[in-house]
Amino acid sequence: MIARRQLMGIVAGLASAAAITVALAANNPPRFDPREEQAGAPGTPRLGIDSGSTLAAEFPVTGNPLWGIPLKSLSATRERPIFLPSRRPPAPAVAAAPVEPPKPPPPPPPAEPERPALRLLGIVSGTTDGFAIFVSDTTRDIIRLKTGEGHEGWILRSVKAREAVLEKNRRSAVIELPPPTGDRK
Repeated sequence: MIARRQLMGIVAGLASAAAITVALAANNPPRFDPREEQAGAPGTPRLGIDSGSTLAAEFPVTGNPLWGIPLKSLSATRERPIFLPSRRPPAPAVAAAPVEPPKPPPPPPPAEPERPALRLLGIVSGTTDGFAIFVSDTTRDIIRLKTGEGHEGWILRSVKAREAVLEKNRRSAVIELPPPTGDRK
């Protein structure tokens, strides 16, 4: 039984080898010689050119259809060789980036007030230092400044009997206590 299976395997292998050989022989005829193809051996089919044309008389066409084209007719190839950069297609057009209009300049800063937005409520003056007590016109907060201290860029420079001198950017402003109102009894 084992011998019979081995024999069948050998027969199947030989049959497949024979089929491959027949297929190769059908694709490659035994008389095929590339040198004969180039020389234009009789009996080889002519491709692309009919037998009555002048090209067929000068250059017999064989297996490769390009062999039938005479080199004299390929003048453009000689004038513009294939592998030069000038034969390349033009580079694709690149779209330019959109141009943004220039941004307008920032608006100028608001003009600084000539006087601080403070009202003087009281003064405490000493021999070397002084204090001034203000109320802000915008926030209604009470602000206490010692000589040399500042608020919103205004620096308290001096305190006198009824006035405080504030300075900002080489400008000075004098804020006085309001006049006393009413009579005292």
